[in-house]
Amino acid sequence: MDGYQTSDRKPWFKSKLFHLGLALLGIAVFIALGAELRSAFGIPFKTTYRVACAAACLLFIYKLGSDYPSETWPRISFWLSLLINIAIFFTPLVDRPASRGELILFALPDAVVTLTTLLATYRVADFHQRAMRQQMILGLIVTVAACATLFTLVLMDPHTGHFWGLG
Repeated sequence: MDGYQTSDRKPWFKSKLFHLGLALLGIAVFIALGAELRSAFGIPFKTTYRVACAAACLLFIYKLGSDYPSETWPRISFWLSLLINIAIFFTPLVDRPASRGELILFALPDAVVTLTTLLATYRVADFHQRAMRQQMILGLIVTVAACATLFTLVLMDPHTGHFWGLG
């Protein structure tokens, strides 16, 4: 084989199975919590779902901060993303039924903020770092284009083909 004993593979499988079980348990707890919030406080499930999606994106950025503790860009990115995620709740983007793609509604602006803060603090000293910066700029451009396209499609009225049904 490739140097692994069959006994070495069992803990890996058990670990993955354990993580899958935790994920399924988390989903069940989230659904129960959302149903309880709806019945007790009248908070719609779509709002709870969107808050969870925004929190998942912020958790990812927080994890970046713990991976790079000496860097300042993850903390700046976290706080700016938090402000943008809160602002999204006050836009027409959330005046529609919740869908499976709600995570991307928060992930794309957070990616734009994270890439922008990383680029603003990225120091270039040699040719390799300059090439990395150029790739990050290209990634930022693609992310901004995807974010603009998504928000445009969400804001378009499907019956008239115009923004917010005004045209």
